[in-house]
Amino acid sequence: MARLVDKIRRGDKVTIVNTSGKKITGRAVMKSSMKGCWVLNTGGRYGQPALACDINVVKVSKRRRR
Repeated sequence: MARLVDKIRRGDKVTIVNTSGKKITGRAVMKSSMKGCWVLNTGGRYGQPALACDINVVKVSKRRRR
């Protein structure tokens, strides 16, 4: 069975659950140095980073390809 993290590509919208149980959505920016994880830009004034790993990814929305 394919993992949700394997379907993430640069520019996709990814929803994760943080340690408090709150859902956070951000854009996938680049692969992390940790195997199987992605760095997300969750917005904010300076682009707050978050880490999307296999255990906390809830949803992946593909970006429109041209």
